[in-house]
Amino acid sequence: VQKTTRCLFSPVSRYTDCMPNVNDIMAVAEALEKSSIAVVQDRCAVVRNRNATCRRCIEACASNAIEVSNNELILNVLACVGCGACTAVCPNEALVSLAPVDSDLADSALSSLAKNGETACIACARAASKRIGDPERYAEVPCLARVDVSMVLGLAWQGVQEVLLVDGDCTTCKYREHVVQFDATLECVNALFQAFDSQKTASRCTGFPEWMHVEDIQNAFGTTRRGFFSDAVGAAKETAMTAAKTKVEQEFGQAMKTPEIGERLRVNESGTLPLLRMARHETTINALDALGQPVVSSIDTHLFATVSIDTSRCNSCGMCSMFCPTGALRRDEPKKAGDPLHYLEFLACDCVNCGACADVCWKGALTLSTNVPIEQLFDFEPITFKLATAKKTKRLFD
Repeated sequence: VQKTTRCLFSPVSRYTDCMPNVNDIMAVAEALEKSSIAVVQDRCAVVRNRNATCRRCIEACASNAIEVSNNELILNVLACVGCGACTAVCPNEALVSLAPVDSDLADSALSSLAKNGETACIACARAASKRIGDPERYAEVPCLARVDVSMVLGLAWQGVQEVLLVDGDCTTCKYREHVVQFDATLECVNALFQAFDSQKTASRCTGFPEWMHVEDIQNAFGTTRRGFFSDAVGAAKETAMTAAKTKVEQEFGQAMKTPEIGERLRVNESGTLPLLRMARHETTINALDALGQPVVSSIDTHLFATVSIDTSRCNSCGMCSMFCPTGALRRDEPKKAGDPLHYLEFLACDCVNCGACADVCWKGALTLSTNVPIEQLFDFEPITFKLATAKKTKRLFD
């Protein structure tokens, strides 16, 4: 009789089952797969309501790595090229870039001011790989489509006079489909600068200008053999730890189970789904406020929207306020005792133009416009809509 002993990867025979099977290999591979994009499911408009029509991330993705179905936002990490274009267009910040995160990118761009004066530079990985630009003069991103409006405005808010985006010849780049997106970002930023009569600018160029060229390539980019092997050892150690952790979770069932969507997204006492804090949106509003007095009466961008409600068609069901992710549109108690009317309030500065309110309005009574009056955008007094009381049988909530 052949003697058997226990093995780390199998409780059966060391001779027959000690080698990991296909499922083991796939599980460890998935755990080791490091996506540069994080998916925050419950922020996605379609996850929060399957009737939402937002597909901006899918439209921006050049590698067909994103899918939305059955209240789930799915990122195929094997197909994803990590360009970050999807993170720049998502109104609810359901997709987050990890390489780099927003705060690190902003810090890196601001640190370039020490050499660049009042100019902050962000370069794509292709331009950076040519080792022509001084790495202390720019921040690096996989693709310029990763840079959104709030990032540029945030830099301006921190005192940057000019934001320069450097590409590495997009005509032959695998990300070239994104040129339209980051050109639109620059157009939007400069339109906002002009709307507030600001002298700040944002522009892009192919290749680093001469004044940004590196002087000592060896010191700027050199890597010692000791440093290389040190990094390799660290990576190997991390890989081994991840593999061991994955196997332990498989063997002992310690992997955490994700709660069902009904448990995660419950309507609270105020009659809404959990409200979201939009960090990028807040940066945009604060940056615009810091630019000074506007010289136009309204602005028209994809960043904001204003709401119109046909009160003759609205039945006061409350669906729009329930699914508004930021609380920009919310129900209000009757203004007067015994008042038979119901009220909706809208605050333009909180609206991220996700379109959820219009998508869920089954009466077609609500419309959005991206042409937002400046006085609405910076007014803390909400617009109030008076609505007729719905019949009890048709009300979603009281």
